[in-house]
Amino acid sequence: MAKVNGVSKKLLAKKDMNFFAEFTANAAKAARMLGYGVAIGVLVVFVVLAFIVAFIIRNQLIKNQIKALRDLLASPDYATLEQEYAVLTEKLNEMTNYYFALTQMRRDVDEIDPAPTELPDVIAKCIPSDSFVSSYTITSDQLTMTGYAFTYYSAVDMVNMLNEKDVFTARPIIQASRVEPFSESTFDDVVSGESIDATNNYYSFSISGTLVSNVHISISRYVDGAETATSLGGIETKSVRAGDSYSINNVNTYTYGGVTYYLTRIYVDGIQVEDASFALIKEANQYVDVGRGNIDIKLYYSTSVAEQAPAEG
Repeated sequence: MAKVNGVSKKLLAKKDMNFFAEFTANAAKAARMLGYGVAIGVLVVFVVLAFIVAFIIRNQLIKNQIKALRDLLASPDYATLEQEYAVLTEKLNEMTNYYFALTQMRRDVDEIDPAPTELPDVIAKCIPSDSFVSSYTITSDQLTMTGYAFTYYSAVDMVNMLNEKDVFTARPIIQASRVEPFSESTFDDVVSGESIDATNNYYSFSISGTLVSNVHISISRYVDGAETATSLGGIETKSVRAGDSYSINNVNTYTYGGVTYYLTRIYVDGIQVEDASFALIKEANQYVDVGRGNIDIKLYYSTSVAEQAPAEG
């Protein structure tokens, strides 16, 4: 076989064929990669165009809605809407003030407890057999009795029986003293002339005590920061037995007229609750106390949750 510079022509031809084959394969691979790149580019352009078209359509729809809304607000039906809102707001304020005045009068009535009508019957059942009640006075919260007894401790026995009936809030004041035979009229005269074989030793007594009664807790809510006190609804009145605990729940927020208000401060009988106690109330979302007497509680609210009035020094 002929050689060129010591190399076989057949071997050279084989190397040339391998080179062309490898070149052709690389060219084909490059062509495929270029095709993929073109396809991806076309896809990206299509997606971008689709988003642009969608944005344009959406923008046009929003513009159409805005125009339709403006046309609606400019129509005769809505031309006087703002004025009607102002009139209704003023009417709501007037009705709120009227309702507040009514609830205030209702509170004044609720705080007047009538004397218990069943108490005379209870007293009659608790009088010891050796005692006589000459007079008694009952008010809404006080009971006073005077009378006579043959023993010094009969008045105490009578009070114990009344306490078993839950008549007094605490042990009443009892006074008893011996009646001298000639210092007053006879015991027969005391009992309106009835013939009684009385001994010379008998005692006069008086009993005075506070009756078991209710205390009244009035709760009112106001807009904080207003130049004039603007009430949020009327006055709520709770009737609680004296000495019992009571609570006002969900005090942190209050919704009135479709607006949510947030608690800013609390006044109890005109005295603002201190910051430390106020923080505990907000944490528990509840005001708790014991009914010691009629109490006026005012809750102040603001539309801003972050606003809180500082405590007055």
